[in-house]
Amino acid sequence: MLNTLNDVLNNVDNFIWGMPLIILILFTGILLTVRLRGLQIRHLGKALHYVFHNEDDGEGEVTSFGALCTALSVRRCKSLKAR
Repeated sequence: MLNTLNDVLNNVDNFIWGMPLIILILFTGILLTVRLRGLQIRHLGKALHYVFHNEDDGEGEVTSFGALCTALSVRRCKSLKAR
C-alpha cells in the first residue's frame, strides 16, 4: 500500500518538477512583467539604491529591503488609483 502511494507520488513529483513547472514560471514572469508594465526594469536604479545605500545616521529599524518593498508597493498603489 505505502509502496504504491510512494510510486504514485514519485511519478507526480517527476512530472510536475519538469517542463510544466518551467513553462509555468516563465509564463508567470512574462505575465507579471506585462501587467506591471516592466516595474522591475523601470525601478531597478531605485531598488539598487535602497539595497546598497543604508543611512548611517538613520533612526528606526527598517532594513533597506523593507524600505524597497514599501516604496515599490506605494508606487504601485498610486498607479492603480490613477486608473
